[in-house]
Amino acid sequence: MTSYKGSWIVFGTLLLFALVFMLGTAAGLPPVVASHFDAAGYPNAFMPRAGYLRFVLALGLGMPVAIVAVLTAVYSRASNLKVPNRDYWLAPERIAGTRAFLVAHGVWFGSLMVLLICFMHWLELKANRLALPHLSNEAFGLGMVVFLIGMALWIGALMVAFRRTKR
Repeated sequence: MTSYKGSWIVFGTLLLFALVFMLGTAAGLPPVVASHFDAAGYPNAFMPRAGYLRFVLALGLGMPVAIVAVLTAVYSRASNLKVPNRDYWLAPERIAGTRAFLVAHGVWFGSLMVLLICFMHWLELKANRLALPHLSNEAFGLGMVVFLIGMALWIGALMVAFRRTKR
C-alpha cells in the first residue's frame, strides 16, 4: 500500500500558515472592515474586525478541516465506489490503496481551499489599507483563474489515476 503522508503534512503546514497569517495580520485591519465588495470592487458590507477574524478563521481553517474530515470518513470506509475500472481498483488486494489515494486526494482539495481563503484574506488586507477601501478586480480575477486551474489539475489527476490499471 502506498503512503500518502505527504498530503497530510502539506495540509497541516498550510493550516498552521493560515492561522499564523490570519492572526498576525488582523491587527492591520481597521476596526470596521470592508468585508464584501460589489462587482466594481467597492465595499457594500462591513463588519467589526473581531467578527471578520472569526469569519475568516472559520472559513480558512474550519471549512477545509470539515471537508477533509467528511471525505476521509467517507473514503476510508467506502466499498461501492463509482470509479472507472472499478473491478480492478476495488479488488480486495487494491481497495485499501484506492481508499488511501482518495483520502489523500481529498486532503489535497482541502489544501487548495486553504490557499484560496488565504489569498482572499490577503486581498481584503490590501483593500482595507486604502483610504477608501477598494478590491482589485484584476487580482481577484487572477486568483480565481489560478484556483480554477488548480481545480482542473486536481480533477485531471483523479481522472488519470483511475484510467490506468496499474499504479
